[in-house]
Amino acid sequence: MRTVKFIHISDVLLGIDVDKETSWGDDRKKEIYETFEKIIERATDIGVDFLFISGNLFDHKPDDGELEWLDGVLGSLKDTVVIYAAGFNDNLGGGAAIMSYRFRSSVCVIGSPAMGSYLSLGGGYRDAQATMAMDHLHFPEKDLDVYGVSYFDGRMDAHAIDEAEPDDRAVHNVLVACGGDRHRMPVNWHSLHDRGFDYIAMGGRQKYSVEIPGKVYYPGSPEAVSMESTGPHGYIYVEIGSDGTKAEFVPVAAREYKRIDYHVDNYTRDGELGEAIERLLNIEGVENIYTINIVREGGCEKSFDISEMLSEYRILAVNGEEFERTDYSEYVKANKNTEFGKLLEKLDDSDIDSSSGAKMAVDRMIDMSMLYCKNNKKMGNDVFREMKRQVMSLLEIECHAYENQRDIKEYLEIRNDYIISPDVLEQLNLVWAKERAMELEITTLRKRAEELPRKYRREWILMGIRATVIPMMTMGILSIILLSATLKRIGGSFPDDRLVYILIFMMLVIWGFYCAGYVFAKYRGIIKKGGKIRLHEELEHNQICLNALCADRDAIHKKRTELQMLDGRRRDMYESMNDREKKLDVKLQKLRLVRSALDMLRE
Repeated sequence: MRTVKFIHISDVLLGIDVDKETSWGDDRKKEIYETFEKIIERATDIGVDFLFISGNLFDHKPDDGELEWLDGVLGSLKDTVVIYAAGFNDNLGGGAAIMSYRFRSSVCVIGSPAMGSYLSLGGGYRDAQATMAMDHLHFPEKDLDVYGVSYFDGRMDAHAIDEAEPDDRAVHNVLVACGGDRHRMPVNWHSLHDRGFDYIAMGGRQKYSVEIPGKVYYPGSPEAVSMESTGPHGYIYVEIGSDGTKAEFVPVAAREYKRIDYHVDNYTRDGELGEAIERLLNIEGVENIYTINIVREGGCEKSFDISEMLSEYRILAVNGEEFERTDYSEYVKANKNTEFGKLLEKLDDSDIDSSSGAKMAVDRMIDMSMLYCKNNKKMGNDVFREMKRQVMSLLEIECHAYENQRDIKEYLEIRNDYIISPDVLEQLNLVWAKERAMELEITTLRKRAEELPRKYRREWILMGIRATVIPMMTMGILSIILLSATLKRIGGSFPDDRLVYILIFMMLVIWGFYCAGYVFAKYRGIIKKGGKIRLHEELEHNQICLNALCADRDAIHKKRTELQMLDGRRRDMYESMNDREKKLDVKLQKLRLVRSALDMLRE
């Protein structure tokens, strides 16, 4: 069998935001891409047959644009076949773009139907028995069979590769997968040990590790992506031949994450500590990224300030720089009859936390006097007064420095304006309710003014009907009765000329009644009810009331507008104050703490 050479990488995590809140965060993101491209260049230089990517090439599901870029980068590999198994980050589920993307370069995505059944480069093809659960690729020209598993979801609890076994042991066999822990593709390494694979390319871990020497390897991330991933990072170069498998880890990362532990005591000075750590940084490599742990010895209670000295280096954190004092029992015991003891009495158990002004005052007194270096921990009254003066002076300078910062100054101005601004919300609600009541009353008066003429018109019509129609009906009935009685008396008929006179007479009588009723109605409407005069008077009174209400309503409306402006201005100040408080939270807490410590020392 011929010798097969390949590079194994995993967990490149293209696109991840590393140290995004630091000044070098953007550079780190670019370096991950640059290191990946450097590996591709080395693969070309070495002339490897294959590049195995065992999961998490991207830290997310790549879109078409990212796959187009990847296709272009991998296209530089003229004689190398890329075998890409998707991991839990860049999985093939949920309509992933990689499921349908067809690479122009020689890339085979494990489990993806887009690859087809044949690879032009290397004479490879997909076995007819291959499934999406366990893909199987033959490369007869290379004497190599590749088995692989891709993720189709972010989790895979099934034991997908425990029972995997090569079909043809006369060729080299490689298994490509990602996971190996109890949550992602659990693996029984003991059962997999003798399955007949020459190399098992695993992914899913960010640090290089060997699970089974000579067989199962995790290359880790080519570039470290977190401060926990200390040590070298790179890829694995592998050769499989007739004499077995040879695997070599090759560092390639632009920089490493490192940790420096430095031991200090109460007599270590800031300058001495800073210079010592700078020397170590230069020895370990200024290009690297560091976490510095200050290890205290011999009951060291001294706080240090070296962050500014190390600002030119890539320092993620300086742990233990400030000492957090929690036990004051020795100081209380040694200062029972001193002025410092009286200050300690103000510090009860509830005050022993970082947000207590009393704690700050006591700590500053201890740190200023270096009382922690003394065996008896006692502070004389003269020393206390001098230390108190110095501490108060420093606290006042610190307080003024915070207050004079532009953002703090603007916040305090807004806060003061808010405090003195009147709270008119309750008054505004009352005025608004009163304005609405007036609007309702004005609407009622306007409707009444429209209704009054119609009301009087109805009254006049009804009065005329009662005064005229009723007498006419009464007279008509009497006329019929009289005519009937007269006809009976004269024998049943009237002479023609007399009938005419009788009818004329009756009509005149009815007309007379009508006129009398009309005159009566007019008299009653004008004299007793006032008629049009009364209507005009009511309309005039209604208009006077309406004008008065409108004037009051306008005055109330003006007042309501003024109150709304005041309330709106107060609300704007409140929102602005809250927004600034969120942004200045740390500074404001420090300012409140300094003020509280000053108040405690002034008592």
